Amino acid sequence: MDYVKRIVFYGSDMSHKGKAAVKSICTNLSFVLVLVSCLSAIAQDDSGEKGAVPVSPVLLRATAVRSLQAGESVKAVEAVDKLLAQLPNDPGSLRLAGDVYLRSGKSKKAAVLFDRYLKLEPDALAGLWQRGIALYFARDYKGGVEQFEVHRRVNPNDVENAAWHFLCVAKAQSFDKAKAVVLPAPNDSRAPMEEVLQMLSTGDTAKVTKKMESFPPNTRLRESADFYGNFYLGLYADAAGDRAKAKRYLDLAAKDASFSYMGDVARVYATYLSTEK
Repeated sequence: MDYVKRIVFYGSDMSHKGKAAVKSICTNLSFVLVLVSCLSAIAQDDSGEKGAVPVSPVLLRATAVRSLQAGESVKAVEAVDKLLAQLPNDPGSLRLAGDVYLRSGKSKKAAVLFDRYLKLEPDALAGLWQRGIALYFARDYKGGVEQFEVHRRVNPNDVENAAWHFLCVAKAQSFDKAKAVVLPAPNDSRAPMEEVLQMLSTGDTAKVTKKMESFPPNTRLRESADFYGNFYLGLYADAAGDRAKAKRYLDLAAKDASFSYMGDVARVYATYLSTEK
């Protein structure tokens, strides 16, 4: 109320000083009102009361990202659902929602969201490797093959892309066919990705394991090598049709995985191998 009194006082003085003072006070008052409105929206949203003011899209995006980083996928999904309710045709929101749904194990919905995103941003297809993973879990193996082949145009050195392409070809056609059409992916410096790429063609899993074990235990290099090694040994076993071995390796990869994109995918993959028939 003090702001209002001061506005009335200065408003009676039409001098330059009076006008400047009124402008300053109004600016400050506007800031306060916006801040109160945002805090009120957050409080009402958290309370779950009917008629709550929608939370700002910026806050919903931040909530989704923070929730994923904390391993709280349910909260992340809730945040992007609210985001899409406000912005159903916003490309960035659809892309984020697709990522959240994929990392939360809801792959079919993720694939739908990625496709909605591509209708608005068709030039983004080549970069959208996440869609290929979603299509694999949704059992659209042919679509996965096409996505990973397109992705190589913008990321030709990624062994992970070659491995997922291999898996989708094995499921769509045959394991032998997959071994015959392995995508080139030179110069991937992550251990043991070079050995993983060789494994796709030769079937030599021992080199992957040996590379993993070449790093000292309880180091970041060893943790990273163990994660990627177990992940792609599992993927290779899955492509070969050995579900039990695939699950054993994916369980190892998921066990201590970080709450990162591929860490979440490892957990989704391990669960998928337990439930998919």
